Amino acid sequence: MKNLVFTITALFLTQVLAAQTTATDYLKRVPDIPVNVCNATGSARDAFLNNVRNLSSVIHEDAANRSRETEEYMKSNEDQMKANMMRKSGMSDEDLMKLQSGEEMSDAEAQAMADKILKQQANISLEEAKNLSKMSDAGKEAWAQGYAAEQMAVAQANPGQNKGFNEENMSMYELLSEQSTLRNKVAGMENQLRQQFIALDKDAETAKALLEAELKPFYTELNSINDGEGYTRADVEHAERVIEKIHEKQDAYCLKFTPRMLEFIEQCKESYAKALPDYDRLEEIQFQVTSLQTGASLIVPGKGMYAIQAVDQYLGYLVEAFRYKLYRID
Repeated sequence: MKNLVFTITALFLTQVLAAQTTATDYLKRVPDIPVNVCNATGSARDAFLNNVRNLSSVIHEDAANRSRETEEYMKSNEDQMKANMMRKSGMSDEDLMKLQSGEEMSDAEAQAMADKILKQQANISLEEAKNLSKMSDAGKEAWAQGYAAEQMAVAQANPGQNKGFNEENMSMYELLSEQSTLRNKVAGMENQLRQQFIALDKDAETAKALLEAELKPFYTELNSINDGEGYTRADVEHAERVIEKIHEKQDAYCLKFTPRMLEFIEQCKESYAKALPDYDRLEEIQFQVTSLQTGASLIVPGKGMYAIQAVDQYLGYLVEAFRYKLYRID
């Protein structure tokens, strides 16, 4: 009966996973990178920004739901996972029942159990472990070298002994090695984009400060024009000419830095799209590592969160497309 329930649950979770929106699906829904930014109307800008922010909100909510589903799944299987981990440590069912019952153990029983686990997992006794903790760094290194040589000799002499244990450790090592490589790759990509954005914006902010100093006389002139009671047509035309000069200089600023921003955003899009399989694989490795550690086959309904969060990172750059457009056209 339990197997039937598990099978039905697994089928249900598989259907849920299949129905979830993938990162690639979200990427297809992302608004196109705007082209004519410096001449775009205010309404066009508003529509673009709203579309980007609305999609970001949807992804945020989706990611939160997946995170909650994963936490609930792990919590519901927590007892079984703990039991599996204890068994993997070498505990017998009798030892396991004693721990789960909350029965207080004597010091002798606790030390005997610790000695048993250490011998099962590391082939050393509790007494050896205690002595090891008292050694100097040089002594510990010498012991480690001797221990490694001893274990290698045992493995060569008895290739079938502890076969499953050794294969599991190798699998864990390979997963953690791959995880480290992918993390460095993804982090390197994210950091490179972050540094490029910072460098571009630094150049733009320096130029903007110079622009503001250049525009200061125009603002002073604009403020001196009568726009209150008794203003004339000449006052209006005078103000329009000054505003036009201000906009010309702001347009020149926009035309200098916006193409660089749009080129950068295009690079972001390509980088994140290319990295989506890496984000998915990182998440899968995390689940596989947890499965090896807990001895539980995980069918987690919240998968795909890493990749959709990567799409949201891209949206964080896309929303900056109009960053260097300094005034609104209505």
